[in-house]
Amino acid sequence: MVTTIVQINRETKERCQQYGLDWECGGDGKFDSEIAIVAESPGDRERQMKIPLCGGSGNLLWNIIRPYGLSRRSVYTTNAIKKQLLTTNNDKYNKLSVGEGEAQLYDSVLMWELAQLPNLKTIVVLGSRALQAVTGHQSIMTHRGSVLTINMSMGVNNERRTVTVVCMFNPAFVMRRPEQEIIFRMDCGRLNKVIKGEFEHYEIKEHVNPTFEQSMAWIERMRTEGQPVSFDIETSSGEVICFGLANDPHEGMCIPLRTDDDHYFTFEQEKQLLLAIEQLVQDPNVRLVMQNGMYDSSYMEFIDRIGVRSSWFDTMFAHHTLYPTLPHNLGFLTTQYTTHPYYKDDGKLWKEGGGIIEEWRYNIKDVCITLKVAQQQLKELKEQKLDGFFFQHVMRLHPHLVQMTVLGVEVDLERRAGLSKEFGYLIADKREQFFAQVELTTGEEGYRPNPASPKQMAELYFKRLKLVGRGVKTDEENRNRMKNHPRTSDEARKLLEIIDELAKLTKFKSTYIDNTLDTDGKIRCEYKQTGVQSAPGRLSSASTGWGTGGNLQNQPDAAHQMYIAGEDCEFSYFDLAQAEARVVGWRYNIPTWIDQFERARTDNTGYDAHRALASEMFNMAYEMVPKEDIGPNGEHTIRYTAKRCRHGLNYRMMADRLATTLRVEFKQAAYLWALYHKTTPELQKGWEQDVKAVQTTKQLFNAYGRRWMLLQAFSDEATESVVAFYPQSTIGDKVSRAIYLCHDDLEWPTGKARICLNNHDALIAIHRPEVGETVRRIMKKHAEEPIKIVDVFGNSRELIIPADLKKSVEDELGKHRWANMVKVK
Repeated sequence: MVTTIVQINRETKERCQQYGLDWECGGDGKFDSEIAIVAESPGDRERQMKIPLCGGSGNLLWNIIRPYGLSRRSVYTTNAIKKQLLTTNNDKYNKLSVGEGEAQLYDSVLMWELAQLPNLKTIVVLGSRALQAVTGHQSIMTHRGSVLTINMSMGVNNERRTVTVVCMFNPAFVMRRPEQEIIFRMDCGRLNKVIKGEFEHYEIKEHVNPTFEQSMAWIERMRTEGQPVSFDIETSSGEVICFGLANDPHEGMCIPLRTDDDHYFTFEQEKQLLLAIEQLVQDPNVRLVMQNGMYDSSYMEFIDRIGVRSSWFDTMFAHHTLYPTLPHNLGFLTTQYTTHPYYKDDGKLWKEGGGIIEEWRYNIKDVCITLKVAQQQLKELKEQKLDGFFFQHVMRLHPHLVQMTVLGVEVDLERRAGLSKEFGYLIADKREQFFAQVELTTGEEGYRPNPASPKQMAELYFKRLKLVGRGVKTDEENRNRMKNHPRTSDEARKLLEIIDELAKLTKFKSTYIDNTLDTDGKIRCEYKQTGVQSAPGRLSSASTGWGTGGNLQNQPDAAHQMYIAGEDCEFSYFDLAQAEARVVGWRYNIPTWIDQFERARTDNTGYDAHRALASEMFNMAYEMVPKEDIGPNGEHTIRYTAKRCRHGLNYRMMADRLATTLRVEFKQAAYLWALYHKTTPELQKGWEQDVKAVQTTKQLFNAYGRRWMLLQAFSDEATESVVAFYPQSTIGDKVSRAIYLCHDDLEWPTGKARICLNNHDALIAIHRPEVGETVRRIMKKHAEEPIKIVDVFGNSRELIIPADLKKSVEDELGKHRWANMVKVK
């Protein structure tokens, strides 16, 4: 009978030897503790001392949980794998150092070891290997924060006992990824609740397999009881297969439309149910709660023609408002705001043969947990005084983005087919140029590496041509380094230029021409309010929830000719002039910039702030600076150089990156970097003030009240986020505000005009020609709405960013294209 740490270590070592396993570190701590902590494997320090969690990662753990009364002497500690594992540069364990069969043998040793602990009630698993050994689950990234129960054999009599398992990151992972420390601390707090007996498992009453009458009664109950209603759909094969509804976080119903192989209700019953659902989601008195409601709302309206009036609360958006740098998926929110364990893999059970009832249960969990999360988030929003910003801006914007997604933009199919064919020929020709240049540069006849293969291109660059970049990456940034390196030959440089051209042609065809359109000939995208982590407030775009379309914000100019306003319609457009640079000037109180930008805005002589900056930087008369970015021989002018410096160096870009951006040698880039900061010393002083404020308060607000929070130790990466946040997020929110301000303007010609595209600093509207002047006037009014900028010294100043207006004109075919825009006053 095992009764001491010495005995248990001797026995586990003997068992490892019997299985042919290495044993480099045993267990430690209190043998009769109720708590066991299982790490993944020993590190250098642990291997040398033969004690688990005694190195740097262990110190991180003990420092966090010591206030909870836990120490290495009060708990039992061990490792899932009893030998040290090698690590690789990408922060993952080298899987070759422990095979699956070997890992299973280590698992059996561990479970025997834990079974010897006489008072064991709680197991803390740190990392994926420990998680899998104890629970069978594989991913700690999804299961961290979960509190599970397992039934295991214990003691000499192998009695079955229920043991609680708390899942947490390996602290060694947290040390390598400091941004994860806040999550690790949250999970340590959950462990404390478990130990103190304050943790309550989350219970949900599920209503599955409802009758038609029960379904109709439940929908009516949701509509009339006056409580917020959590709503969620599940989809498959291009159709909605069930609806989840709950107004109690512990009770919900799934109303199915499909069984495994047929309709759940009769046709007439399904019709009545859909009408009842439509009445519910369009009722102005119903407060709908969703998680990522953009998907549900746009899918229902486009696929089933059921328009959701407007969701009242979106948990994804609320979490982004509260903690923009944390994950916002429901799996993460479940562990942050509820005691329910991770369950999102349950959604796969049906497709893996578990029966569609598993999908219904999963749907009920979604709506109940979403409602619970919303209740907790609403408290936080109010406590942190972010509820006004959330409801008046974030949620106000949401239905407008849904409509932009659903209505889309028409595509000239004939022009699209012509472009696809044209670019197919161009790509084929460019590939042949590439192969010919490869043979010429390497001197190897018949050598034809695949330009789409990173492995084959790395072989070409670094082994055959001996080019010098940074590491062995084959991306555009490293190709630019190779091109600018003095040892690169003219032939190799030409080869790299051909590859750049081929990459651009290929991406243009696959991403912007050959994307999937909807059956009505329109292209659509889903606008994401949480899509740009580095600049909360800016929208991103991607393909729709039903798999068509793509990113419409970064469309190259050559693609614009495919997009048309449609019959009897035209485009109008505004673009904010030097928007972020103006915010930077006001934020950091740069007098020269403020004067130049204001002169450019108020006088009508065409004064150019970028030319003025070049004039300052290069000590040249303003009149001598070229008006264009490209000179007569195709070279970049000093105006272009000054403009690129302003766009990049405002955000702490360093000389090496500037060299890549401008395609100049590092020495020249270093000179320009120093010259720019000498010309504009206020920038670095402003950065210091912002950084100092964040180090003190751990947060920063943009001009509209959006918050960025520091949730990790301060670092260079955090500094870059601080510097970029205020200007980028302010402009993102400003442009988004213009969408709903235009649509809600009393003079807006509703039914004859709509904002259809967000293009970062610009918006594009489709409208009837007779209302064009009204549309542009309203767009300009809201685009140029003054912003109250509070600079880093606490002074307030109004900023008006001028909006350049354009409208489309008919081409030779009588079509209004995005490409055919002319400036208007």
